[in-house]
Amino acid sequence: MEDITKPSITRLARRAGVKSVSDDCFNAIRHLIANRLDELILAALIVNSEHQTKTLMSDDVYDAFSLIGQNVTQSSDLGTSTCSK
Repeated sequence: MEDITKPSITRLARRAGVKSVSDDCFNAIRHLIANRLDELILAALIVNSEHQTKTLMSDDVYDAFSLIGQNVTQSSDLGTSTCSK
């Protein structure tokens, strides 16, 4: 998980409202991301096998999120403008 760089972790932390990140935290954050991603991919593959398809679809990932207890909303209005004029 060395592909997740310090600047990218810092950007995510800033978006979450964190002012500064200690150097000791970066490896721990990488480890947490890897564990959560492994859990999500495993659940998505299980859902995909239940759907009996070979292609992993976005619905499989949304179902995997709900299977592991994460609330993620799905938008059917992708590509449309959300700003009213």
